[in-house]
Amino acid sequence: MNILQEIRNTTDGLSTSEMLRYLLKEKFPGEVAVTASLKSPSIVTLKLISEIDPSTSVIFCQPLPIFPESKEYRAEIVDVMGLTNVKVVTLSDPLISKRAFERCERLWNERLAGGKNRETIHLNDTLSPYKCWIKAVYHDKLAKPASSPLAYYAGMVIVDPLHDRTSETIDRFMQVHGLPYHPKVRYRKRAKSPPDGSVTGFQFG
Repeated sequence: MNILQEIRNTTDGLSTSEMLRYLLKEKFPGEVAVTASLKSPSIVTLKLISEIDPSTSVIFCQPLPIFPESKEYRAEIVDVMGLTNVKVVTLSDPLISKRAFERCERLWNERLAGGKNRETIHLNDTLSPYKCWIKAVYHDKLAKPASSPLAYYAGMVIVDPLHDRTSETIDRFMQVHGLPYHPKVRYRKRAKSPPDGSVTGFQFG
């Protein structure tokens, strides 16, 4: 049995929080890195992780320029969640030679002159010490939920904890836990929960 199938068998039927706890505390203690942005799904993921192990390595991917509001918001999130192992990456790792594979995050970045463009941050060296990578930048809209939150690529287990997310479940989680939105977000979607008060989509646990 390969490692991916082993993890899938172990985590089958678990909530998102229970799966993350298994990965962080049992399977890969001290060997997990999380890449995040300041989007709401990233904040939800960081909240789940902070309740399990706030010393988990968190790598904020923020291409330059970084606006003052974003710096202040990031500091607020780190403080509120008690994250203790935080790194901010603004540029790609040096690409000294062609790599057999790429570990990267792709983000939309606003420009000082207005508008935005697509940025790719390559993280081959940054992520090389880790065995498990929680991808939580979430700058792409979810067109179709993946069948599984787990994948295996080039010697690393890759996790998308919110693979079946919806904007409603994200907003609901943010509201229930009193999590702040980025100050540049002007409008808030009010999540509509079913009559029984449950939240559809993925299970936070």
